Amino acid sequence: MSGLPKDKKRRPAVKPVSSFRFPMPEKRKLTNGIEVWGLYGGSQEITKIDFMFDAGTWYQPANLIAGFTNGFLNQGTTQRSAQQIAETFDNSGAYLHLAADQQFGNVSVLTLNKHFDPVLAETAGLIFHPTFPEKEISAQIAKKRQRFIVENKKVKVLARKHFSQVLFGDEHPYANTNQLDDYDGVTREALLKFHDENYLRRPCRIVVSGKYPENVFEMLDALFGQHILDDGSDDAVGHSIKGKEQKRHFVEKADALQCAIQMGRLVPGRNHPDFPGLLVLTTLLGGFFGSRLMANLREDKGYTYGIGANLLTHRNASYIAIMSEVGAKVYKAALAEIYYEIERLRNEPVGKAEMEVVRSYMLGDMLRGIDGIIANSESLKSLLETDMDFSFLETVLKKIQTIQPDEIQQLAEKYLHSDSLYEVVAGPVLHTTLKIT
Repeated sequence: MSGLPKDKKRRPAVKPVSSFRFPMPEKRKLTNGIEVWGLYGGSQEITKIDFMFDAGTWYQPANLIAGFTNGFLNQGTTQRSAQQIAETFDNSGAYLHLAADQQFGNVSVLTLNKHFDPVLAETAGLIFHPTFPEKEISAQIAKKRQRFIVENKKVKVLARKHFSQVLFGDEHPYANTNQLDDYDGVTREALLKFHDENYLRRPCRIVVSGKYPENVFEMLDALFGQHILDDGSDDAVGHSIKGKEQKRHFVEKADALQCAIQMGRLVPGRNHPDFPGLLVLTTLLGGFFGSRLMANLREDKGYTYGIGANLLTHRNASYIAIMSEVGAKVYKAALAEIYYEIERLRNEPVGKAEMEVVRSYMLGDMLRGIDGIIANSESLKSLLETDMDFSFLETVLKKIQTIQPDEIQQLAEKYLHSDSLYEVVAGPVLHTTLKIT
């Protein structure tokens, strides 16, 4: 270090983030009304296209159908085999990602612009004309069954699964109620029907990002804008949240060495004025490595390798979730410390230094979320789930910059009463007031 020039020894100046420049997507509609958002930019000749179909678990008639339908889209079409589809993407250096969540069945493609035409055509084929071959369905069901058995022996899976049930109710699509017998209902006929109703008849959302071709909207209209759609209104699918009355739940796993803890409650969604402040409150409690829960349960007490608190948002519900795995012998002590940190937030104002650390972390995290055109597209997709745009991030930014300790305390008093929180513990619990199977 002594041989370095004097300016190389000097620590770079820390500059606070005062403002962001959020992108302004171009919005168009295809001939049939499908909405397309374009985010143009970047230095590489690449394009990413995300298709968001109303085909998540919210719409499925039975467990597992949404995930299997989405996962089999690339397993063969009326014109192309699964191998031919894979070769198109591999030979083009393109990437295909299929995933179904609570709201959407997602089809995402990332490709070099020079291969854009064949990759987009292949994508249209697997979206419109999948065959769901019986042989592949049977093989995948066997693999998924075995994985289900293995995963459901883990305490963290048991806690997360039963937490969703007590929070939303057993009949709600956001509750994970998957059972081994559900695999018997995954048939080719069921997948074809769900595909027809939710991929072909409902309007989807399309986000195109990158340095895309000038005629990309015309190409999308030619391939996706000409088929006739039903109304596909979300209002036709209604589900009521019916959380359990009892707040404390135990799931016994006698041979486990650890206990998994899952806690939380429903809170207002993104369109509520309290939501931005709740983001700050949750981050302070357990949203980053320097949070209060991490400092207490990991750094000070050594009860866990990690604990987190997150504010999770779906289109029809938002909730705070606190998650951790701790040694079985200390789970009661760990619960006590979690409630202790919650009570501190309700009863004591946050200090100025800690408040500034949380502001800095959250502003840096927001910067990472909009760093580059692809990151922007991921942020936009998340916002579209709740019919928001980048103006929502401007609201969050302002709240991070201006929120004061008294507002944090008020929000904690309003939303973090211990008797309003659901608590699920899975592990070798010695006493159980309720056992969920």
